[in-house]
Amino acid sequence: MKIRLICFILLLLSFSFAFAQTKPTFSVVGSSVNKESVQKSKRLDISKIKVENISDGPIYLVWETIYNSFPKEWDCSMCQHGACQIGIPKGSAFRKLNADQQGFIAIHVIPANKTGSGTVKFRIYDKANPEYAKVLTFEVEAL
Repeated sequence: MKIRLICFILLLLSFSFAFAQTKPTFSVVGSSVNKESVQKSKRLDISKIKVENISDGPIYLVWETIYNSFPKEWDCSMCQHGACQIGIPKGSAFRKLNADQQGFIAIHVIPANKTGSGTVKFRIYDKANPEYAKVLTFEVEAL
């Protein structure tokens, strides 16, 4: 009987640990999709999507580019909480986000007189909890 009870308790604990690992530690502030229009001779200075740490402790968010259809002629860059990079890189990580702190991913686009449209999507997740992820989408049209 004691062995059954111990096995049952261990099973319960394993389920509770598994559930705890998938509990969200961050959320998207507002919409996870930004739709922007810009004149082909102008520039999109910034399009930003914010995320917030909703856990009780610090987290480290990681992101990866999962889709990018921006025209090759466009000059693009992106910024994340803690750094900016030329172009749309394959991925990186935020600096530490403390509890209740916000971070962001942002893009900048200079269409260079080239009309068209494109979409870039980033998958973002907590390094300690990769099972829970969100996709942040930027849709840009140059007219």
